[in-house]
Amino acid sequence: MTDIEHTEFTRKYVDLLVTVWRDEDEHRRLVADPTAYAVQAGLPVAPGDVVVLDRSELEHLPTRTDVMAKWDEGAKTHVLIVPETPLIDTAELSDAELDLAAAQGDNNVKNNISLCVFAESA
Repeated sequence: MTDIEHTEFTRKYVDLLVTVWRDEDEHRRLVADPTAYAVQAGLPVAPGDVVVLDRSELEHLPTRTDVMAKWDEGAKTHVLIVPETPLIDTAELSDAELDLAAAQGDNNVKNNISLCVFAESA
């Protein structure tokens, strides 16, 4: 993936996380069919590829490197890290803050919310 594609993937991944952590119906849809949900969320899933969930409990938010390494791990299978327990309290964030978090990949948007939602690797 190019840098632009990585940025777009990151934005869509963060948006997916926030959505499924805030809305139980969305969470159920993700668990029922991760491949269809990832496609709908705009993640790059080629025809015939499969998306599986990694629901492991984590102590911290995964880095972009963590997420991309899992996503690209298999030739036709993508692993999507979506911890069962939210790693941020989405109830504490306003809709505007959540929009900023989802837009964190946009170079024109400067915010600190993205640091809470998606940690960069060193």
